[in-house]
Amino acid sequence: MSGRNDVGMSSERGGSGLRRELGTVTTTLFTAAMIVGTGIFAAFGAATAAAGTGILIAMVIGGSVALATGISAAQLGVNFPEEGGAFTWARAFGHNTIGFIAGCGYLGKVLVSMSVIALALGTYLGQAIPSLPTHLVAAITVLAITGLNIFGIELTSKMLIAMLAVLVGLLVLYGAAAVRVVDPANLGPILGTQGPLALFAGAAIFFWSWDGFMRAAIMTSEVKDPRRAIPIGIVGGVAIAAAVFLTVGAVTLGVLGADQLGREDSPLLSAGKKAADWAFWTALAAALVATLVDMLGVLLTGSRVVLAMGKVHELPGWLARVHERFHTPVRSVVALGVASAALVLVFDLRPLIEVASAYMLVWYLVTHYAALQLPKSKRIASPVFSWFGIAGCVSLLVALSVPALIAAATTFVVLLGARWLIRRDALRTNPT
Repeated sequence: MSGRNDVGMSSERGGSGLRRELGTVTTTLFTAAMIVGTGIFAAFGAATAAAGTGILIAMVIGGSVALATGISAAQLGVNFPEEGGAFTWARAFGHNTIGFIAGCGYLGKVLVSMSVIALALGTYLGQAIPSLPTHLVAAITVLAITGLNIFGIELTSKMLIAMLAVLVGLLVLYGAAAVRVVDPANLGPILGTQGPLALFAGAAIFFWSWDGFMRAAIMTSEVKDPRRAIPIGIVGGVAIAAAVFLTVGAVTLGVLGADQLGREDSPLLSAGKKAADWAFWTALAAALVATLVDMLGVLLTGSRVVLAMGKVHELPGWLARVHERFHTPVRSVVALGVASAALVLVFDLRPLIEVASAYMLVWYLVTHYAALQLPKSKRIASPVFSWFGIAGCVSLLVALSVPALIAAATTFVVLLGARWLIRRDALRTNPT
């Protein structure tokens, strides 16, 4: 799909053979499930180390950028009801290279996230089963999640929503226990003590946790009535996630204090131990459920980006086939799942969380850029949201560490170089 004349194409078409399964309520809960996951367990400590007692404000900063980006994504999703997200949206306005950068950034983020989440699962299981082979368990879990993703969006969305209900229930139990040992002095000063740059640094690290808010827009071809369901789903999903993040974050900060919280890899487990033995096991159970939710969601939407890139031969075309029975891009799912499992088995990509955040922010910048290309008649919100999102994404990028930015930039340069070489050789082989 290319050219401005395609704006506003029929929302009844479920591109590439994918079936529209998600209604408005399902899309809202689906979006919330995509956001509320491992981040509050895996990134909370590192973000607090940067932001100090200002971590709650840092969460709000990141959440506001996520909401603005979600609104840009919603505008694009309702006008271009196909899978692929920013990759597809950039190409719709003739920016194929920018689309390629966005797609590669998203897939890079997916591979890092799958490693981080799967290894977090192995680490949490190790709390209950000592001497567990973490990498092997993580790889097997990724393959199991890959198998579930093959059976279609209807089953996957129901599982995600059910697990969200379980996760929120467990976090409520954890909060009820932990709030009894909260020290209000640990919650202030609310803006922290290290200035605005520390807040943005914390927001940039925790921003990885907000990922998931625009996945419904990435999968527009599987949403019923996208013009209604996607905007409501994104705003509602972000609101639910914000309530969970801020409540759990405030309780945990109140129990541990910023200094201890910033040193913890699993702060909720440590806070649970301080509250009661059963609170620790509740937090551990919540962490396990969160990792499964995240892996299921990350692989689900990542495979749709692979599908979109395969359709236009930015990736091998055989990845674009959709299974006739399951209405799922089986080859994309399997390829991404096997690649993720292999990486998890061999490497620990947890040090690359900041690089994954850089990839993700590039994806969001392309989303805002594409939203600004929409003619006024096709917008459902003010362009102010897109400009605010661009400013927020740039601020969060600048707040990331220099090594992370260099690693992300190097990746894009290498991939663009490889793309140019492949295209040059293809033209030499077949000049027509």
